[in-house]
Amino acid sequence: MEILQEQINLMQDRLIEEGKRIPDEPLIIDYDNGGGQTGLRENPFYPAYEKLLSCYLKALSFAGEGSSLPDDLPSIDDFRKKFKIAK
Repeated sequence: MEILQEQINLMQDRLIEEGKRIPDEPLIIDYDNGGGQTGLRENPFYPAYEKLLSCYLKALSFAGEGSSLPDDLPSIDDFRKKFKIAK
């Protein structure tokens, strides 16, 4: 659990640091791939921030439950059923 707490602290620091950029970051940015390929696209800052936030919240949730695994954790059989290979 000590390693998990260290990671939570690192993610928290990064979220605070990057969160300060949110007011200045546009949602859509221009791109130029060369060869006349230009246009608009989603700013990659937001999906990256969202992924970090999601990982942080999951880690907080897990850390709050102690060292045991969550009850709703899917079993290996659940995954096998989900990804059953068609014949």
